[in-house]
Amino acid sequence: MSAPEDSDRLVQGTSNDAAISRESAARLGYIADPFIQHFVRHPQRRAPLINRGTFTRFQGVQKTLRQFLRYTSQNQQQHQTQNQVVILGSGLDTSYFLLAKDNIRAKRYFEIDFAEINAKKAATIYKKPDMRRLLPADTKVAAGGCELHSEEYCLLSGDLRLFAQDIVPRLLEHGFDTSAPTLFVSECVLIYLDPQHSDSIIDWITESVANAAILTYEQILPSDRFGQMMIENLRARGLELRGLMAYPSLESTRDRFLSRGWVSAAAIDLSDYHKKAIPQSELSRLARIEFLDEWEEFSLLAKHYAFTLAHTTHSKSFASIKLI
Repeated sequence: MSAPEDSDRLVQGTSNDAAISRESAARLGYIADPFIQHFVRHPQRRAPLINRGTFTRFQGVQKTLRQFLRYTSQNQQQHQTQNQVVILGSGLDTSYFLLAKDNIRAKRYFEIDFAEINAKKAATIYKKPDMRRLLPADTKVAAGGCELHSEEYCLLSGDLRLFAQDIVPRLLEHGFDTSAPTLFVSECVLIYLDPQHSDSIIDWITESVANAAILTYEQILPSDRFGQMMIENLRARGLELRGLMAYPSLESTRDRFLSRGWVSAAAIDLSDYHKKAIPQSELSRLARIEFLDEWEEFSLLAKHYAFTLAHTTHSKSFASIKLI
């Protein structure tokens, strides 16, 4: 296997790590995700601070997805528009099924990742009745088992480094509407790409999708002691955060969008999000699940991860979508 292929394989492996952490949090009751267990062959109980971080990340993403679909669906009823979600580097994410379980659906929902990951995901979805029954009735297996196609939900295979050349034509082929309100989501994905590749994705959105929002969840602060340790730990596993030095702070992740003419961008680290966005009643519930006595360590870890939410439009629907 060549060095680039080996690097791709290691990055793909991070989807399994994320699934294991999410399954741990779900099994203990931090989050409600009955589907993630299907993707984890060997469950592991994560440390309390990892479970708390997984909970906070999950809350931020789910809240944004549900806000976007709620506000744009209201607008859809009034103006006959369509709303769309595009998950960049979707891995083993179960958000589509969590939403569908609650009867919350986008007009179109796209997930994009490498074929190797999608093959595992598609096979698992079809094996598990609780997931398969939530698929649209017109769903078809395609690309040798590496894709799922329907009018509403598409699991598409491709390389995000070839976004404009490869991914965009596939999106358009399956009904992506550049005029529709669209939410893009990237959880620890863009940061693994060289900035030229991740920037090209954002540039395409800027130029082509008038009513767009994006939520990113990425690592920040590479230069302090903890950040350097984080980088070295990942390098020991053969993983490189290629975009970290280009966008190392909350300010730079905001400016990434504002400098391109996006009308709004807000960023918050996971520590502040935990303090400001999680209700006290929920924090009390978590304390009953598992005692966390590593608050300093949790705060330090959480300050090195951040949500950024940006949008390209002054639409009231988009203005209603907020991190806190």
